Amino acid sequence: MSDEPQKSYQSDTTPQPQGTQPAAAKKVSGMAIAGLVLGVIGVIFSFIPIINNAAFVLGILGLIFGIVGIRASRADGPKSGRGLSIAAVVLCVLAMVITLVMQQAASNAIDEATSSVSASLSSETSDTSASDTSDSSDTSSASDSSSASDSTLDTEGDLGDYHLKIVSATSAGADYNGKDTVMVTYEWTNNSDEATSFATAFMPYVYQNGVSLDVAIYTQSPAGYDPQSELSQVQPGSSSTVTVAYTLDDSSPVQVEVEGLALYHGPKVTHTFQLS
Repeated sequence: MSDEPQKSYQSDTTPQPQGTQPAAAKKVSGMAIAGLVLGVIGVIFSFIPIINNAAFVLGILGLIFGIVGIRASRADGPKSGRGLSIAAVVLCVLAMVITLVMQQAASNAIDEATSSVSASLSSETSDTSASDTSDSSDTSSASDSSSASDSTLDTEGDLGDYHLKIVSATSAGADYNGKDTVMVTYEWTNNSDEATSFATAFMPYVYQNGVSLDVAIYTQSPAGYDPQSELSQVQPGSSSTVTVAYTLDDSSPVQVEVEGLALYHGPKVTHTFQLS
């Protein structure tokens, strides 16, 4: 028998430490996705006048969702999707900025058009007053009488350099809130010497029960409705058809009134329609 001590052999396999199971994949943050969707919609709507008011609201909501998504998708957070959250924040901020820029541009265009026409009217008024000084008392009486009789034009007439006709007012389905709407159709001719749009030439109002109605916003536009028609530029001597939709309070008649944007206290074209 050998006297050599027996060697002890140990396995080279090192035991795995307890509790080192692979981490489960994190789910994408729902707030990040919602913020991104609202940001995309907000950017699209921000270029559309009137509707871009909704784009600003969507931008605020999406910004909140994006910030919450960023917090939830931190390295030690419960969710993933940090990139989506950052994109949502950028898009929402962009939607709000574009909305403010577009609204400021529209306001400046209206102010410029108003100032130009007002200056022209003031000049014409001054010349007329100087030529009629000798018989001012008789002329003013006749002028007041004529102005009173011509201040309201039924359905069609001239408002400054433009001719307007109220074509129809018809029921047009429901808006995005499910409220009934009416679509008013106008035809107008630009008799001035500059290209302009319906929005910068006229100031339309639609009343029901003596209260003005709000402009309607659709998720799906009804047949014949063109929300961009009132912003289309029309060359001198050309005509155009414009459609504008409003939300209804009930089924009572609606009264349509249109004034020239720069003709303060001037004539107006008006007509009352029964809703079918």
